[in-house]
Amino acid sequence: MKSRPTSIFLLAPVLLATTALAQPQSPIEEILVTARGRIENLARVPDSISVYGRAELEKHQVVNFEDIAAYTPGVFVINDQDPGTNIITIRGISTDRLQQASVAYVVDGLALADKELFTQPYYDMERVEILKGPQGALYGKNAIGGVFNVITRAPTETFEGSVEAEYGNGDNKAVRVAVGGPLMGKKLMFRVAAQVQDWDGWIYNSFLKKKVDGQYTRNLRAKLRGEPSDDWTWDLQWNVNAERSGAAWVSSNNVTGKFGGKLDGPALTNPFGDFEGNARRHWYGISLKNEVKFADGTLSVIGGYDQYAKRFFEELDFRNDKPITFFGTPFFPNGIQPIAQPVDLRAWTGEARYTSSDSAPIRWIAGAFVQDSLRKRVDDFGPLLFGAEASAFRTPTTQVAAFGQVTASLADQLEATLALRYDNVKTSEDMTGVTTKRRSDFAQKTFGQVQPKLSLAYNLSPQSIIYANMSRGFKPGGFNPQPGPTDTFKRIYKAETTTAIEVGAKTASADGRVSATASAFYTDYANFQYFAFINGNDTTYTAPKVKVKGFEFSVTAKPSPWLALDSALSYTDAKIGNFSAPNPVSGVGLRNYTGKQTPNSPRYNLATGAEVDWPLSGGLIGSVRGELTVRGKTFFEIDNALYSPTEAALNLRVAVRSDDWTAAIWAKNLTNNRWAVSAFGQGQIALLAFLGPNGPFDSFNINRGRQYGVTLKANF
Repeated sequence: MKSRPTSIFLLAPVLLATTALAQPQSPIEEILVTARGRIENLARVPDSISVYGRAELEKHQVVNFEDIAAYTPGVFVINDQDPGTNIITIRGISTDRLQQASVAYVVDGLALADKELFTQPYYDMERVEILKGPQGALYGKNAIGGVFNVITRAPTETFEGSVEAEYGNGDNKAVRVAVGGPLMGKKLMFRVAAQVQDWDGWIYNSFLKKKVDGQYTRNLRAKLRGEPSDDWTWDLQWNVNAERSGAAWVSSNNVTGKFGGKLDGPALTNPFGDFEGNARRHWYGISLKNEVKFADGTLSVIGGYDQYAKRFFEELDFRNDKPITFFGTPFFPNGIQPIAQPVDLRAWTGEARYTSSDSAPIRWIAGAFVQDSLRKRVDDFGPLLFGAEASAFRTPTTQVAAFGQVTASLADQLEATLALRYDNVKTSEDMTGVTTKRRSDFAQKTFGQVQPKLSLAYNLSPQSIIYANMSRGFKPGGFNPQPGPTDTFKRIYKAETTTAIEVGAKTASADGRVSATASAFYTDYANFQYFAFINGNDTTYTAPKVKVKGFEFSVTAKPSPWLALDSALSYTDAKIGNFSAPNPVSGVGLRNYTGKQTPNSPRYNLATGAEVDWPLSGGLIGSVRGELTVRGKTFFEIDNALYSPTEAALNLRVAVRSDDWTAAIWAKNLTNNRWAVSAFGQGQIALLAFLGPNGPFDSFNINRGRQYGVTLKANF
């Protein structure tokens, strides 16, 4: 039987909808998106999409994609190990630390080549669109779970700008500046946005007696736009980002043995390792986009280049015991440190597409895509190498694709969309000694996949549609270290595919003041890739089948000019099919993972909020917004041994604004709830299972707790 608080959380969307329908109302603004390659009304798009415009990003105090994910049911994001390592899950489709992302991430029309680049901060944004479910037909490889489509603010003919300052606990200081306008009328416009943010942090290391998650970032985005004629527009964009930060603030405890794997309450110790992890990152990117209008459509060509470097250092025992023992023997007199995993990346990306006129009876898109990237990584495991040379991995990848989409009306109220894409991904891995450069292994593979999508939308009324779609997504396989005589992992692991069916409805009241969406989905997930640390090697195994099913429901209402309500709920059940794999600790025998939940996939998410606005003297507006987010039970590894129970966070924002300025005080996780955001278990990693003294141990990251502050913003 569910507890009373949980039952109330689950009923919140229904209660909000009932309240909204019962009161006098005022209109909700129409939302436009570009998720399907052209500007469309969100309410008419036959897909599950969460959209955050400028106002929503400000209200939610969004500074990165973790903040958005926390309020988006069906989406789970954690920043793990270091600032460039992230794990993203959408509807049970997850990724892991060393694998490619299971979502596509697009910024201003350019698909990013690596998930290390996904952590660019959010500032001077126009909107963020999150598409849920496989989107390979338009977005290609890695869109097996969905897409983050990020649009930053563009130059305009109007001179405008803003200055924003923020200060909060953790000695969090930030300044954000944006300015733009015409240089030569419409023929040449500009926009420049910059951010500097510095914080000491919120995670306290009890042995080092200091906070260890500090961060200092500097970011700059510069844009030029030209409209030489009514039919031609070009956009040039340049980004540069630099960052230094703490990293790997990992805690250690025998959670499996003492707490049954439940990462909660007394199990959640602060970190107490004797080595302070750190990371430095630097990346820049440049892109050029041209759009030319013709009588029957628009030709768009975009090209870009990204270059990125990360230097990351940590320990692996996450303790201060001296010496560290292994199988009871003192192996590491100074601990397992330092461990280094530097990453270098460069990528060229290009796409050309022709989009027919929006007014044509048959609307279509046709295009081609190419991306050439080179990723370099070094695994320097320090004391664990016992004097051997560290390994360097060089992984070049070339992706080419062709795609198309056609939308047509089959009847007065019925619309059909068919999209198709083929991706060909050629990749290889060259493994050498980091010093001698002597090749120790080489492998190469080409992965290809046809990715179709079919959507049907039926207009019940001008305000309501029902829809159904079928789509396929694809993520390439990759490379493991060369297996030894007793290893069972493969040198080349298989590509993942997802085939999903979704049915849904979108509706609104006749006056547009209440809107609601509902959808149910089923996904057949083949060759699920999961991480395992076997015999001192980072390896990937594949589970042949995972079945994912679930539903989502959301409602937005504005009962009066002073009250806005929103709530959304998702439920996801992602279970592994019949599958056994070698015991990752002993290396002997098989472990049965049949029926286990996929890692990093909460069973349910709830996000509900209410905002009250009221007029003040002098033309000012006061506002109060409260938000409750609830995340269901979450397992962190394939054995489901370590888990975080249901957790909730309460956010609050109080603001006063005019047309020219806004002053706000805010708090995230107001009640200071603590939970684990990721974990490594002794049941999956032999190093932890036999580490001592007084082992075995589990390792985990805890969240940052309560954050609060003041933000002042002036517009000009």
